Amino acid sequence: MDRIHVTVRARPLSPEDAKTSLWRISGNSIFIPNHSSIFEFDQVFDENGKTSQIYETRTKDIVAAAVSGFNGTVFAYGQTNSGKTHTMRGSKAEPGVIPRAVQDLFEILQQDVDREFLLRMSYMEIYNEEINDLLAPEHRKLQIHENIERGIYVAGLREEIVTSSEQVLNLMEFGESHRHIGETNMNLYSSRSHTIFRMIIESRDRNEDESTGSSCDAVRVSVLNLVDLAGSERAAKTGAEGVRLKEGSHINKSLMTLGTVIKKLSECVESQGGHVPYRDSKLTRILQPALGGNANTAIICNITLAQIHTDETKSSLQFASRALRVTNCAQINEIMTDAALLKRQKKEIEELRAKLTGFRSEHLEEEILSLRNTLLQSELERERIALELEEKKKTQGEWEKRLHDQAKRIENLSSMVLFSNRDESVKYTKKEKRRGTWCPGNLSQVHLKDVHSSIHTDVSTSEPIQPKLEMGPLVPFNELIDKDFNVDDSCKNEEDTKGDANNDHNLPNPRALLLVTNRKRDSSWKKRLSMQEDNEYLQQQSEYDSLRESEAILVIKRLQEQINVLEMEKLSSQQNLDTVYDLATEQNVSAREKIEELNNELIKAQEAAQVANEQLISSQTDENVDFIASVSMGIEDVMSEVQNSKEAVQSVILMIDDATKSFSTLCHILLGFKTSIFQDSAGQKLIFNNCQKLNSCLTQTISELENQKILLDSQLSNIQKLLEESKLDAQSSHNSLLERLEQQELENQELISYIQTLEKEVACLTSSSVAKEKETLRKDLEKAKTRMKETESKLKIAMQEKTKLEGEKASAEREIKRLHGQNSRLERDISKRDSLAGKSSKMFDTQRPKDLAVSLEEYKKLEVFAFESETRIASLEEEISAALKEREEVISINEALNSELEDLTEKLRTSTSEIYDLKEEISAVKQRSEESDINQKKLESSIKELMEEKEEFSMQLTNALLEREEERAIWSAKEKAALLGIEEQARSNNEKITSLSTELSENLKIKISTVTEERDKLMTEMEDQQKHIMEVELLLKHCQDELSREKDHMKELSDKISSMEVKMHADKVTNINETAKLRMMLRGTQAKLDAYRLRYKEAIEESDSLKLKYKEASEKLKDMLRSQGLELMDLKKQLAAVK
Repeated sequence: MDRIHVTVRARPLSPEDAKTSLWRISGNSIFIPNHSSIFEFDQVFDENGKTSQIYETRTKDIVAAAVSGFNGTVFAYGQTNSGKTHTMRGSKAEPGVIPRAVQDLFEILQQDVDREFLLRMSYMEIYNEEINDLLAPEHRKLQIHENIERGIYVAGLREEIVTSSEQVLNLMEFGESHRHIGETNMNLYSSRSHTIFRMIIESRDRNEDESTGSSCDAVRVSVLNLVDLAGSERAAKTGAEGVRLKEGSHINKSLMTLGTVIKKLSECVESQGGHVPYRDSKLTRILQPALGGNANTAIICNITLAQIHTDETKSSLQFASRALRVTNCAQINEIMTDAALLKRQKKEIEELRAKLTGFRSEHLEEEILSLRNTLLQSELERERIALELEEKKKTQGEWEKRLHDQAKRIENLSSMVLFSNRDESVKYTKKEKRRGTWCPGNLSQVHLKDVHSSIHTDVSTSEPIQPKLEMGPLVPFNELIDKDFNVDDSCKNEEDTKGDANNDHNLPNPRALLLVTNRKRDSSWKKRLSMQEDNEYLQQQSEYDSLRESEAILVIKRLQEQINVLEMEKLSSQQNLDTVYDLATEQNVSAREKIEELNNELIKAQEAAQVANEQLISSQTDENVDFIASVSMGIEDVMSEVQNSKEAVQSVILMIDDATKSFSTLCHILLGFKTSIFQDSAGQKLIFNNCQKLNSCLTQTISELENQKILLDSQLSNIQKLLEESKLDAQSSHNSLLERLEQQELENQELISYIQTLEKEVACLTSSSVAKEKETLRKDLEKAKTRMKETESKLKIAMQEKTKLEGEKASAEREIKRLHGQNSRLERDISKRDSLAGKSSKMFDTQRPKDLAVSLEEYKKLEVFAFESETRIASLEEEISAALKEREEVISINEALNSELEDLTEKLRTSTSEIYDLKEEISAVKQRSEESDINQKKLESSIKELMEEKEEFSMQLTNALLEREEERAIWSAKEKAALLGIEEQARSNNEKITSLSTELSENLKIKISTVTEERDKLMTEMEDQQKHIMEVELLLKHCQDELSREKDHMKELSDKISSMEVKMHADKVTNINETAKLRMMLRGTQAKLDAYRLRYKEAIEESDSLKLKYKEASEKLKDMLRSQGLELMDLKKQLAAVK
């Protein structure tokens, strides 16, 4: 708390004035000898004092403090022609305060290397209570505004950025050329306006790492005001008239408000809740921060010691002595930005990081790893169950296909047996000369060899190895059968030793068809036989004809037995299929139960993860390690899934091998039938389907891998989104806190300003308005009383005049009556005389002219007297009527005055009672204002606490954000590496799959080309079997529907599991340390805010009630004053009319 520094400077006197001067200067005091009043100041300079000495006393320190961030104000005060402008501006020989301050300011800025500065300059004048911009003369009648950021400022004022003292002085000279200056009797160049020269200084620390963009310290903003006031003057001495008189009245008015402000501040009225009239003048409003506010202030009081100006000098010294008692509270004006706060809190953030790294807990890490391992194991079990279900579905489908094939084969066998007998009979009847013999041996072997080679031309380049039968006589049928089967066994052994050239896709041996069919001999066989062989053949043909029927019957019986065996196998396979289906349903139920158990375990694991996340409040670096471990585990899971898919493919291949083996056994049973070709084609179709299934399985595994990759990408994106959302939530909460704090500050300031305005208005009402109104009312009452007395005296005089007038009227009436009587008498006399004259005309002719002349003169006299009397009577009547009117008016005025006096007395009584009520309300308002001040202090303390909490919160936020960014970078790098590995594996798998698919497609193309040739022959047989196929397809559709339902159920379960995983990740993200702390902070702040809101609502309600009471009282007073003013105006008019 520093008081205003006051310096007194006396203007040099002429020798004559020096002889007659009464003032004496002694040290830092000035006085008049033999007089009780002595004025003491900080520094007093006599006529020999220099401007440099005045500048060095205090102004130089104010300029230096302004560079450090303190506001400063220096102004010169005094009467006109006392040297104020000379002190502030000076001359070339002796520069004034403003040029010296500008020069020192730039010198100090050059010396201060650690900070960088920005200077702005403005120059304004207050002329006739209007603000004009001297740097932009077109900017006139500017307005004063106030806000929280800039404080009190002049809107539209030009501010020039300056870089040197010469530029400032040139701009100041430009502004001085537009200043209002006039001539008076006391001064040739008298300032007719107040000027304010303002320098705005902004500065911040200059850092070495400025190029990196980290120089973001707090900004200091200070204002230096150098004010040249216009001098107080008397119109009698200056001889001001017209414009000069108007200028002088505005100057005196503004200086008078400045004096009242200084007086109020010296008496500490503001601290006692009183009103300081800053707004009464634009000068005091602009300089409000310098007068008892946030600024270092110095006053240079310029005086003249001449005897003529003793009164003006004494008033100036009284003003300066009052200013000595005014105290200011100067503070550094520093604007803190978010960047500055972050910069200041970096050290604390680093310390907190060190603390966080010190508080790691291995136990929590182990728990989290164990929980995550359990989760991974549960996921692996779920996937294993799904694979088992798929394998079961595949085996079931294969069983159904096998049953379907067996049923087809049985029908083919039964049909072929029937058609064979018909063919034999038809062919035998069509022979003309030669018989169709049934001749097994080399003939059949050669023929079948050709057929077999024609079928397998594209499958194998080597001819089938078959033993040749010896040429000779025909062999019996039983021996032929045994021989054929032995040959078949030898063929099988040779095919096994040859290798898997056909890969289990060889057609069944067509030699078995010789047991049933009756073939014709080929033309080539006829050429090779000799005549001897023909004879033997003819002899044995007869034997064969006898045995043919019995052997055919035996063959048919064997075939029927084989058909029965196949039907039994079909029934057994159907039963096996039913058992497999039951087992699959049971396993499906068990799988569902296991899935439910896994879901329960997942829920438990999620709860455990939440507990672990809550325990991980102080160690977020551990979470990075865990997350990396989880990612690596995920990659290992993908690798294991790939291996599982490979194992599944191998198992499928083994199953295919088993299927081919079983198919070969069935083919060996049915080797003797024509339908073996169709059966082999069906087997090829099965193999083709199996290959397609292999391809589909591989594609499914690839698609699953891709889906898992997509899931991983989606999880990454979700985690990134959650991180961004958490950042946004933190920023929004931070912004909401800032907004709430700003709203609280604004509301507090509004309350304070409202309370201050109430106090000011109440003080105005109590101090000025009520006293003035009382005095005016008393004066008006006294005037009314005097006027009543005057009117009463006038009424008395009027009554007396009225009585006189009435007497005169009565006398006039009497005289009128008398004159009327005389007139009537004269007329009678004239008439008598005329009559007598006529009679005696003859007698008195000589006397007649004399009498006539006398009578005419008397008659004229009488007429004149009558006219005068009539005029006198008319004037008297007019005077009487006027007097009557005046009497009536006076009576009405008297009555009105009496009624007005009664009303005024009643109004005075009511006004006094209301004044007492207002005083009581004012006292209550003061108490409430004191209570609100206490509450305001409490609110300020709580706001400081909130600001500290906000700083801690911002530190934590920055910590978390930095750590999150580091984690995100590490995680993204590892993720990229894992994805590259997965992509490489997928590429290798794709290459393998493509190679396998190409090989299979080539083999299949070769086989398909052979099968298409035979397809035309077998289409007729396929039509008969389609009915059975339709039935089987219906069964398959039913099974597929059930399988699709189970698949849908499995998909639902997998979706639920994935949703649970997503929820678990979301819970992990949301239950981190920052959100927990933020919630705790928000809860505390919300509770405090609720308490503050309640208090604020109570204060608002109290202020509203006070407003209502104050409005009602003010309206009542205004109405009373208006009515009293109207009544007084009426009284004045009536009195003026009476006068």
